[in-house]
Amino acid sequence: MTGNDRPIVVGGGAAGLAACLTIESQGHAPILLEASDRLGGRLRTERMADGTPVDVGFQVLLTAYPELHRWVDLPALDPVAFVPGARIRKHGRWKTLADPRRLPGSLLATLTSGVGTWGDRIRILRLVREACSGSAESVQDGLTTGSTAEFLQTRGFTNDFIRDFLGPFFSGIFLDARLSPPPAQFLYTLRMFASGAVVRPAAGIEALVRQLAGRLERTEVRLGTRVVAVSAGRVELECGEMVKGSGVISSVERRSEVEWNSCFNAVFETKAPRFGQPIIGLLPDAACVTNVHFMEDIQGEEGRGKLNVTALPGSKGVGDVLAMERRVRHDLEAAGLQPGAMLWHTIIHKALPQLDAVRSSLEILRNEAGVYLAGDHVAAPSLDAALRSGRLAAESWMTRP
Repeated sequence: MTGNDRPIVVGGGAAGLAACLTIESQGHAPILLEASDRLGGRLRTERMADGTPVDVGFQVLLTAYPELHRWVDLPALDPVAFVPGARIRKHGRWKTLADPRRLPGSLLATLTSGVGTWGDRIRILRLVREACSGSAESVQDGLTTGSTAEFLQTRGFTNDFIRDFLGPFFSGIFLDARLSPPPAQFLYTLRMFASGAVVRPAAGIEALVRQLAGRLERTEVRLGTRVVAVSAGRVELECGEMVKGSGVISSVERRSEVEWNSCFNAVFETKAPRFGQPIIGLLPDAACVTNVHFMEDIQGEEGRGKLNVTALPGSKGVGDVLAMERRVRHDLEAAGLQPGAMLWHTIIHKALPQLDAVRSSLEILRNEAGVYLAGDHVAAPSLDAALRSGRLAAESWMTRP
């Protein structure tokens, strides 16, 4: 196969890797161009000063994601499963709200938590049943416009239940305190939570990237290669080189009209007692913190005395680290979490795309230049959507006229 016969994949994140693996499965040898020094995109694990692995942005895998089963050997990631629920800070105490269907021992604690009314509990069970009916794609392609916040109001949930649980829980998933994503994305995510486990690879999220990249056999991977322009059959690099191929799949957002949600992720020393099980904590009264977890509960001894925090910048922005740290500390202190030194932090300016509508990507997009588009920014803000879009873009290229 000559260079001109090989497809070009731009971007080595989840969508780009899925595209390359799909292309390889049919005997082709793609060229993968990645601007950074390693593959994975936003799936990235760093090391703290003491060597403790920490993901850039608190990331978990929902085992019910269809594309994970297609591409990933989950047991090989040595996953740690989270409790299906949350601890909620309410009236100065931690309350437990969990899924009694999968954790029967949590039933009494959930019923006596004071979080939500009996009506709220009935409504959430009905909503789970609704979300789990039909195909996953039909849910993703259902209520694709409007906002989750409006949807929850129309379904009759009390303001207290939204404030105490639904708001903090899903704002941490969407990285959007306003719950702006369309109801379809909320229902799809609810389905994934209700029908599978929530896990973290023992070595961090980048273990998934290493697994996918380790399966590449025919792909020519070119790291540190920044693309400045793409068209149907060629790619122009920042260095001036022109790479030609039989088609281009771009998983990199190049449209200025796409806006992104950002987040602040940090690890603090703490002497507060941990939960004693892998579960997230929600702070409904917080100004910016959306969720926390004690790293020892997930990572064992290496996480002792470390609190992982995800915070949303709101209208004040996320660029000022000192300002964000002050706001986060205020929220943690108010919740009795005794924050000490900030051991690590990161700012993710492009964490998840803001989409007014979502789609299952069953019909892949092409832009005006004839380039196949992939990535969560053209489908839905999730790892599942990124992987699926990469696969479908590759399949579209392979079945082109």
